Amino acid sequence: MTTGPRNSGFPALGALSWGSHLCHFYESRSELLSVTADFLHAGLANREAAVWVAPALLGPDKARYMLTRTAPALAEYIDAGQLQILDGAQIYASPKTGFNGGATVGLWSTAINEALGRGFEGLRVAGDAVCNETTDWVALLDYEASLKEKLAARPIIGLCTYCVQKLRTAQARDIERLHDAKIEAPRVETSGHSRGHVSGQSVQRSENVAAIAERSDETKQASIGATIGHEIRNAITPLGLLARLLNTQYGNDEQLTRYALLLSRQANLLGQLAQQLMAPDDAGFDGFAGSAHTAPDAPACVSRERTVENPASVDIGDLLAHCVQVAEAGAPDHAPIQLTVSDAPLPVHGDFGKLTQVFVNLLVNALKYSAAADAIKVTASRAGRYCYISVSDEGIGIAPGELATIFKPYARGLVGRALGTSGHGLGLAVVRDIVASHGGTVEAFSGGLGCGSNFVVRLPLAKMATPITTIASDVQEREAVCAAPVTQGIAA
Repeated sequence: MTTGPRNSGFPALGALSWGSHLCHFYESRSELLSVTADFLHAGLANREAAVWVAPALLGPDKARYMLTRTAPALAEYIDAGQLQILDGAQIYASPKTGFNGGATVGLWSTAINEALGRGFEGLRVAGDAVCNETTDWVALLDYEASLKEKLAARPIIGLCTYCVQKLRTAQARDIERLHDAKIEAPRVETSGHSRGHVSGQSVQRSENVAAIAERSDETKQASIGATIGHEIRNAITPLGLLARLLNTQYGNDEQLTRYALLLSRQANLLGQLAQQLMAPDDAGFDGFAGSAHTAPDAPACVSRERTVENPASVDIGDLLAHCVQVAEAGAPDHAPIQLTVSDAPLPVHGDFGKLTQVFVNLLVNALKYSAAADAIKVTASRAGRYCYISVSDEGIGIAPGELATIFKPYARGLVGRALGTSGHGLGLAVVRDIVASHGGTVEAFSGGLGCGSNFVVRLPLAKMATPITTIASDVQEREAVCAAPVTQGIAA
């Protein structure tokens, strides 16, 4: 094996070292073939074995025909066995087992050993990932991350290609972040320059690719959101009718009355979410909550996107009792949630449905990431002009390095992922944005893995007569609330 630099195939990129991990977002099939041919030919000419995992829709035979028509010189390498063409449907989307990133990384490790055994310098792989509505993006991104980690010291260079029309903007950014470099679209030159030449025009082309992906996102999200919202609204209509029927027929039964109220509130919340899905222009970050982005100098509650329209008075004690019922209904085998609310009234101005999202999210996460016998505690108390709500558990906890990013969209704790718990990493991002839209804050605390976690939400109380002595003790009371036991699970 030669340890020196390897020809990338792209003059603007220059030489590469072993372990380099590249990506390319293409707009057309001809662009995919051109970039792939340049990349593979550079390695083959440098005594590297090569593999192309062709697009699933082509199949190996058609892929060979189209690749050799683009670069006829590659035919002799295929005939000699130095270049192999594999079916993307079998590698990235097996009909029997689905995508298995660990097995695929193992495949490339074995292929490296085989290439070295045949006397080649190393291995060069280009692969076109399967991207559609059934793609397991968590598994795919894990695979991309593990390629760099596990193959960095091996004699392999990889190029991952993605069709930009099949990607959302956020997905494209995640993919680019997991690669060492991005191959820009090749510029077509009339003066005879090489295909891989990159100039200022290619930078503009890259910006156009991002714009195409973003426009595609907006169109797909609006259409899908409206359809889903319509179907949700149709499905929940009988739930509201059932709640009213229960209340009318069995109003003298305290237990059934409580269930009817729970059902009615959840049906109302789903109705609001459905309406926002059908009118995405009025929605924020996730279609349900306000945007987290405001002008740098704007106060936290001034932007239209970060305030609640037509707020009503919400009693925190009533809200939390409702949220506990909802969360416990989904985890009947878990120990009951312990709720402690201050005797003093805790009214806030806000949206009952959105605040329900906040605390149901926190409670469901606490249940998900703790053992059935572990205690989950919810406390609410007043501190000066604010209400502090603490949700804590004795579960798996949060690693110290993850506390700073736990509220970012798609952030999932490593332990949670390792345990195979379901989730997309959006729950706490939704919590953060809704709390911000109510003029509040949310913080996460944990003593580390295995030490449980604690989420503290601070909301401004509705204006009411407040004793001067209570206001003066704001700082001391806040410190007492935040000193609560550090506990609660990583959010999905």
